[in-house]
Amino acid sequence: MSRETGRVGLVGMGLMGRGIATCLLGNGYEVSVYTRTSSRAKAARPFIGAAIADAVRRKVLAPARTGNWQERLRIVTAPDGLADCPMIVESISEDLAAKRRLYAQLERAVSPASVIASNTSSFPIDLLNQRSRHPGRFVVMHWAEPAWISRFVEIVRGKKTSAETMDRASRLALGCGKQPCLLSYDVRGFIANRLMYAFLIEACRLADLGVADVATIDRAFSNDTGWWAAIAGPFRWMDLTGIPAYATVMKGLLPELTGRRALPRIMASTIASGARGVANRRGFYRYDAASAKAWEEVWVDFTYDMRSLVMKHEKRITARSGPRAPRSSTGAAATPPRRKQPRP
Repeated sequence: MSRETGRVGLVGMGLMGRGIATCLLGNGYEVSVYTRTSSRAKAARPFIGAAIADAVRRKVLAPARTGNWQERLRIVTAPDGLADCPMIVESISEDLAAKRRLYAQLERAVSPASVIASNTSSFPIDLLNQRSRHPGRFVVMHWAEPAWISRFVEIVRGKKTSAETMDRASRLALGCGKQPCLLSYDVRGFIANRLMYAFLIEACRLADLGVADVATIDRAFSNDTGWWAAIAGPFRWMDLTGIPAYATVMKGLLPELTGRRALPRIMASTIASGARGVANRRGFYRYDAASAKAWEEVWVDFTYDMRSLVMKHEKRITARSGPRAPRSSTGAAATPPRRKQPRP
């Protein structure tokens, strides 16, 4: 897939907006930014310069693409200033009415062929573009902070989003060094936020029940899920560590977590097929002898690397602040409230 070229329009210069601007400029794009807040535009330049310099030093961005970024950044004072942009990324606050007002302004200012991508983290694109004249050009591009370092971006189609719009959004993501996640249809929260909020809600529930204090819950999560999640998603992780065991545990937890008893379809069908993951080279992914061995070897090396990385940064935190018990809102050391154990 070829690299999206030309000038990219950007609306908004808050935390995410300036991060996206850094990513685009750091990957060689020309960027026109529309923001109603002149102070944010002024403050963005030194931020972008420092971020690009740091990313080049760390070999995340290439010097050949980051040169003359100042000349490639243009600040405009009205949506009309984005008229020459074939691709526009909107990154304003999560306000439905404000986004719709902006889209109406943009549609009057730019070509019907221009793609408008929203960096929303929760709104369905079919809700955002209900009043648009050309709904086929609207798409979600959900970026992650810091945008110039992270490889994450979700690209979400609406019912009327055209194939060309999806393709152009994907080319832009690839041109920025992303690993784009393309969603087949619009669902609130998309993939990453739905997964994240599932564990955030359960973490709060465990604390409310008094199972453990927040520090203990954090420690359990970071030393288990946080240990493997950077290299293996949930399906790859089950492949690596044995699918049948997860099905057994899932059956016991499902009634309490979801109120359901039946295994999810994908889990039930995978178990029924006899798949056990890398152990028999059949799982949620397919493996041959070489790829199964490679995953097993890489997983061991990765865990050693992760252990060293975590301990390195833990030493920095401890050296600066020392080990401390988490504090409650009143200043007292936090302890789990005494609650009755939940009934099975």
